[in-house]
Amino acid sequence: MSQRARSVRLTNGRIYRSAWDEAPADSIVVSDGKVVWIGAGDAAPSADEAIDLDGATVLPGLTDAHIHLFAIAHARLQVPVTPRDASSVGDVLKLLVARAQTIPAGQWVYGAGLDENGLAEHRLPTRREIDAAIPNHPVMIRRFCGHVAVANSAALRFFHIDDGITDPDGGTFGRDGDGRLDGSAKESAAEMLFRAAPPMDRAELIAALRAAIVDSTRLGLVAAVEAAVGFTVGFEDEFAIWNELRQGAALPMRLGFMNQLDPAEALQRGLTPTLDADWQSTTLKYFADGIVGARTAAVSEDFFDTPSRGFFMRDEAELQRVIGEAHAAGWQVAVHSVGDRATNCIIEAYEMAQAAHPRENARHRIEHYFVPPEGGLARMRKLGALVMMQPSFLTRMRRSIGGAFGPRAGKCYPGRSVIDAGVTYVATSDAPTGSWSPWDGIADAVNRASDSGAPIGPEEAISIREAIHAYTVGGAFAMKQEGWRGTLMPGMAADLIAIDRDPFAADAPPLKQTKVLLTMVRGEVVHAAVPQRPDWRTAVRSA
Repeated sequence: MSQRARSVRLTNGRIYRSAWDEAPADSIVVSDGKVVWIGAGDAAPSADEAIDLDGATVLPGLTDAHIHLFAIAHARLQVPVTPRDASSVGDVLKLLVARAQTIPAGQWVYGAGLDENGLAEHRLPTRREIDAAIPNHPVMIRRFCGHVAVANSAALRFFHIDDGITDPDGGTFGRDGDGRLDGSAKESAAEMLFRAAPPMDRAELIAALRAAIVDSTRLGLVAAVEAAVGFTVGFEDEFAIWNELRQGAALPMRLGFMNQLDPAEALQRGLTPTLDADWQSTTLKYFADGIVGARTAAVSEDFFDTPSRGFFMRDEAELQRVIGEAHAAGWQVAVHSVGDRATNCIIEAYEMAQAAHPRENARHRIEHYFVPPEGGLARMRKLGALVMMQPSFLTRMRRSIGGAFGPRAGKCYPGRSVIDAGVTYVATSDAPTGSWSPWDGIADAVNRASDSGAPIGPEEAISIREAIHAYTVGGAFAMKQEGWRGTLMPGMAADLIAIDRDPFAADAPPLKQTKVLLTMVRGEVVHAAVPQRPDWRTAVRSA
């Protein structure tokens, strides 16, 4: 990017210093990457550049503290088979066939974004169906959650997997009524396939990753945490690609990283917790259990529609030991934990770690907290641990939530009870599993997915101000950056957005339709969506 302007004045807007500001200013001046003044326009100091906001609303920039940008980029190089693209198994097969017809026999066909809940049959395609449609290419499809794969016979032969294979620890291979592999693989079994598949073109993947970051700024994101380096294709490849991306042109947002490594593995690679304003690596990430959609989450009661209670991804005692080591080494720990049985295990691990090696401000995280355990929030508050929520799951997973929990569904994905318990509630997307748009997440936190059916657990709804706080200060807090960004007070980072509506107004239009008009990071305009306003467009700094 070119040198930033010495100072920029944004005026003629409704500028909220935070989600709790009830007396917005109309002008703000930024210089050298920071807010230097905010108030009434007639008292604004002079600046080198000026942007007329034309009545737009300004908020602190949003942080998505749990997103899979690598997976989003990876999916862009595959055949999209999401519910938007296909409404039946036949439609999925047609899309894959179309790709197979454009490449030589023997080359791989990859599909991404599959969600059987959006298909007429409400099931995954089978190995036999894919074999019949595409006999001459290996095919592998990734479910939108990243925890399930579907492969055809040619792909299974490539992996040296046949009907005699046994299930790995923390995973399963699906089988048909005759005991033959049906092509599906869950959790660690799916991970085996994802790691062993031939890689995407490296240059194309890096370009797609940069494009995903740029597109994130168009949604109002000024910072994001990659929620598991290693989750998509393996740690070594992903770590190398991220670092290659870093060596290129400056990126238009701040990034943090969770490393999917045990502490000994991190030490072996020379990795230690590193705080950095733009490239932070402070967190180790673990998976306690599976997911609701595959009924692999570790719950204490049988699922409503399945006589199963899920399973842990690794031995519970081993997981707790590793968490304790990570805590002792100074890492922030983040654990994917969906079922209440898994979450109890993780809270206990944090308690044991803190007792053995007391640390202030560790801010360990539980990602999802889907099924809240009894008494868990009081223990979380005592620990100072964070609940990392993905409220758009209420819409995205409506059918799975209802099927898995029946009348208990209203307790899933709590919001109000978390905040009322004094536990830090941070709203995130987990895209591509959840909606990439933070506005979808904010709306679902407030309305509990009522625009797609009856609200799920309406008593767990939070206010618009609380939801936006969870995406501004909450996200910064998760990254231990709330001391210098997340609000628009003098001295704070000039990371802000302008949007086309005032979300706090009584007559505000629907939140999910919010359009981000301008995004500023480090005092630079990195996105402007108002072509008729030359002062906005020319303010954008380009590589």
